Amino acid sequence: MDRRFAALFWCQGFAAFNDNFLKTALTVLLLYRTHGASALIALAGAVFIAPFLLCSGIAGELADRIDKAVIATRVKAVEIAAAGLAVVGFLLQSVPILFLALTTFGVLAALFGPVKYGLLPDLLATERLPLANAMVDFATFLAILLGTAVGGALGTRDPNLLAAIVMGFALAAYGTARLIPRPGAARPDLPLRANPVAASRDLIRALRSPPELWRAALVNTWFWAAGIICLTLLPILVKQTLHRGPGSVTIGLTIFSLGIGAGSFLAARMMRGRISLRPATQGTIALGVSALLAGAIAAPRLYPAVLGVLFIVAASGGLIAVPSFAAVQAWADPGSRARAVAGTNILSAAAMVAATLILAVLLHAGIGPRAIFAGLGAAALIGGLLARR
Repeated sequence: MDRRFAALFWCQGFAAFNDNFLKTALTVLLLYRTHGASALIALAGAVFIAPFLLCSGIAGELADRIDKAVIATRVKAVEIAAAGLAVVGFLLQSVPILFLALTTFGVLAALFGPVKYGLLPDLLATERLPLANAMVDFATFLAILLGTAVGGALGTRDPNLLAAIVMGFALAAYGTARLIPRPGAARPDLPLRANPVAASRDLIRALRSPPELWRAALVNTWFWAAGIICLTLLPILVKQTLHRGPGSVTIGLTIFSLGIGAGSFLAARMMRGRISLRPATQGTIALGVSALLAGAIAAPRLYPAVLGVLFIVAASGGLIAVPSFAAVQAWADPGSRARAVAGTNILSAAAMVAATLILAVLLHAGIGPRAIFAGLGAAALIGGLLARR
């Protein structure tokens, strides 16, 4: 691994683990210690995603005006204070304090988003972007899985252990952030605006030129929308359709993470250093076929086969994610690259919120995970075939 890239890679991994560890530990605490937990659990997811809609515009402007490595270090320094807040929340078993800590982590994650992806083209040659994105995507999903698993396993255990973990990973993220090379500011003369809504609106408008940049951003948004649907449906499918316990949910999530990694590295290999959305089109078609198959064969007696198909669904997602984000990084103007990443993050966050709301309505209406997987597969197949024309 390139030394210039290694520090950013580990910083992102530590941060993603901590975000999901805190969120999952809070979820477990709510489930077992609080009345009316369902609404609060939904709120926990919302308070973490909402900052990406509200703060990404300003985050993109900051990342283009100030050296991205400097921002990474400052964000991770503040994250230590946020971890301190989480420590107090765990020790006191205080849900309000933990919610405040989670909100702060969400804001910091939104500020870090344009930095981590905007830094890659500053640290690496263009032909190395696909592999670097594959490694970041795989590390991120693996860290999400580990953070979720550890947070779920320890959520009702010793509060001192929870506090030590969240602070330890915050310190690790800060330490690695200090090692990221400083490429300098892309646009030190860029004016900053105080209105986050106007900043976000202008970033999305700026993505429309050139047209291929807009297409890459939309393809990446499609990945995150489909991904949140699959990750939300997976535990429901395992419990309600396959009639398996919590351990099988963990196995399913592990296989899904490994699938994302396999698809990401396959995309990097297919691109061979050339920036192209062709693997994303092929991944969308593969996602359509495999999601349709998952909906068709999901049954308790076919549990191993269903897991295999879910691996293919996830691998198809990796084929979409890597080319689309590499294209955003490569096709954006260097002076506005972080803002292009931020605009893409805004679109992705909005799509995830919309997909989650639609999914909630469908599930509330009694539509099961098999039918929803089949619907997702049909939509992906049609979209992929149209994109090839």
